[in-house]
Amino acid sequence: MSTGQTASHGHEPVRRPPLPVRLLLDGIVRPLRRFPAAIFPTLMLGVFFVVPFCIMVVISFWHRIESKTYEPSFELTHYARFFSPLFTSHLWVSIQFSVLASIFSLLVAVPFTYFISRFRRRPQVLALVFVLCVLSLSEVIIAYSLSVAMGRPAGITNVLVWLGMMDEPQSLFPGYFATLFGLSYFNIPFAVLVLYPACTRLDRELTEAAQTLGASPVRTFFSVVLPLLERTILAAFILLFVFTMGAFVTPTWLGRPEDTMMAQLITDQALQRGNFPFAAALAFFFMAVTLILSLVTVWLRRGDPVGRA
Repeated sequence: MSTGQTASHGHEPVRRPPLPVRLLLDGIVRPLRRFPAAIFPTLMLGVFFVVPFCIMVVISFWHRIESKTYEPSFELTHYARFFSPLFTSHLWVSIQFSVLASIFSLLVAVPFTYFISRFRRRPQVLALVFVLCVLSLSEVIIAYSLSVAMGRPAGITNVLVWLGMMDEPQSLFPGYFATLFGLSYFNIPFAVLVLYPACTRLDRELTEAAQTLGASPVRTFFSVVLPLLERTILAAFILLFVFTMGAFVTPTWLGRPEDTMMAQLITDQALQRGNFPFAAALAFFFMAVTLILSLVTVWLRRGDPVGRA
């Protein structure tokens, strides 16, 4: 009997599965034996995520015959369209919005989170409750509120007219900056929640020592606090970037047609044009990028002694 390949059972050899399959099964079965309560959520995860994901990957290789008609096949036609202007232009718009919205969100969230982390416990709890209240609002409500605030009838331009800074009220949406403001505003609570644990773990003696040596609070923040939070801020940026790449409601409500992002493109290809193979290929690409960036974020958090839980 060859070692690791077959095992005698009576007169018939029993072939064992390959090593990668055994490792995969062992990695799934052993935790489930230790925690039987995780069987149901694991099963639901497989039914509602893994199975649809596999179907999506298979459909991305199918052949499209004509409008809203396709047949099982294996071709890379839809992945080849990633080099077309349709894909590259919308990908570039999505990257622009994701990078800028993540930066603007962190510019507000980093000093705000550090500021509230210096409070006593009760004010910190109240500030976090306020952040969670903002986070509980749906993206639809936030987008609608911003559209009213940026609109012409009752928007902020009426205040500018009253102050004499404008001649007549104007509508600020749909537009590029309206979309960017909406995405940045929606990301701020998520950035605060990511940064808060690391800010609370900062050693107060370091900042006190810097101020004792003559550094101002502003200089202490930029020369001591920010270097210590460097990895946490970078991890928060990646998470916000991934989150913004999947935005749909805000750019749809506040943006122009030329500001279409990836999620809108996938929806248009699947629901409006009926090109499910191309939409599946776009979704697979987006999920692959999201997985890679998420793994990078986990690596950054593991290597950060300040932000590590």
